[in-house]
Amino acid sequence: MQPQFSLFDLLILIGIIQGVITSILLLSTKKNKNSNKFLAFALLSFCFLSTKPLLHTLNLWNTSFFRFFPNGVELALSPLIYFYIKSLISPGFRFKNKNWIHFIPFTLAQTYAFVVYFYALLSPDFYEKDLIALNFKFNYIKQLEEYLLLAFLPFYLFYGYKELTDYKKWLCNTTSDNTYPNFKWLQNIYSLSILIGVFLLTNHTLDIFFNLKNKTIIHYNLLTLFIAFIIYYLGLKGYLQPNYTFSRHEITSQNKSVIPLSNIKLEETIDHLQKAMLKDKIYLNPKLNIYELSKLLGISQKSISLAINQHYKMNFRDFINDYRINEVKSKLNDSNYKKMSILGIALECGFNSEASFYRIFKKNTGISPKEFIELKNDTKL
Repeated sequence: MQPQFSLFDLLILIGIIQGVITSILLLSTKKNKNSNKFLAFALLSFCFLSTKPLLHTLNLWNTSFFRFFPNGVELALSPLIYFYIKSLISPGFRFKNKNWIHFIPFTLAQTYAFVVYFYALLSPDFYEKDLIALNFKFNYIKQLEEYLLLAFLPFYLFYGYKELTDYKKWLCNTTSDNTYPNFKWLQNIYSLSILIGVFLLTNHTLDIFFNLKNKTIIHYNLLTLFIAFIIYYLGLKGYLQPNYTFSRHEITSQNKSVIPLSNIKLEETIDHLQKAMLKDKIYLNPKLNIYELSKLLGISQKSISLAINQHYKMNFRDFINDYRINEVKSKLNDSNYKKMSILGIALECGFNSEASFYRIFKKNTGISPKEFIELKNDTKL
């Protein structure tokens, strides 16, 4: 039987080729070398996984060499994505020997796949090959691997999300430096991962209750096409990321030498904060963090954070940026700054990232800086 090359096969091959090329680029680039290696291996795993349906659609399964071709990479995907997120959020992260425990299920699955393949490869007869696989409980083990993937996926999603949430809490409550990334785009990885889980769960449910696998494999083909999209998205997004060189340990932890303020002195803390903001304008320091503010005021970080949270209903980062935005608006209304560019004013007011300035300005005012200027001019007219 001659293999028939279809549009489905073409789309999968394009995804695989793009994934392999992107993986090579990720491994060779000097940007984010620590995290990119995890993403590169995750993409290669997705590519390898995508070859499964091609063995059947291209009739390769009915050849001696490709029958029971060893492919047990599913269980490597979740930990690889998890360590990619962890190492991206913490550039100082180093993979240790104890972390290999996460890849034990994958190692066992892939070793098992190699054993079955090489035993079957010794026999030229297809009936004997299938009998060997049957004795090794091949179909049962492969189904078990998919169930384990479904079981492990929520576990790694939970801990990956916790890593991201902890980072965002640290970012919002510790520093006003706008060059620190917020990694908002990483949430898309969770959405895609959840969709993979939904796909798998739906497919297995349809197979168990409606025996759909014996009638059609369209639901698995749709999953494979979705994986091809994931290969494209993750590869492109990961490769285009700037080089992250920040460290979460650059900012000293809470100053333990100062006793936290009591609730009675909350107003006093607010007075100190307002003086530091309105008179000293410390928010003009683009790298201001809560540790420096704590030293300046002689008040503990915990008390400053508590006062900002309770009185202003904000976190430290939003609190400082709010003063910066007000300073920007003041200068945009000042004719003395008419010849200065919007970005120039923003940099003078404590912002050190153009992208974050425009995002924060629109978040605080609901309009862009240019729209703010136009609205101001219209009001004057």
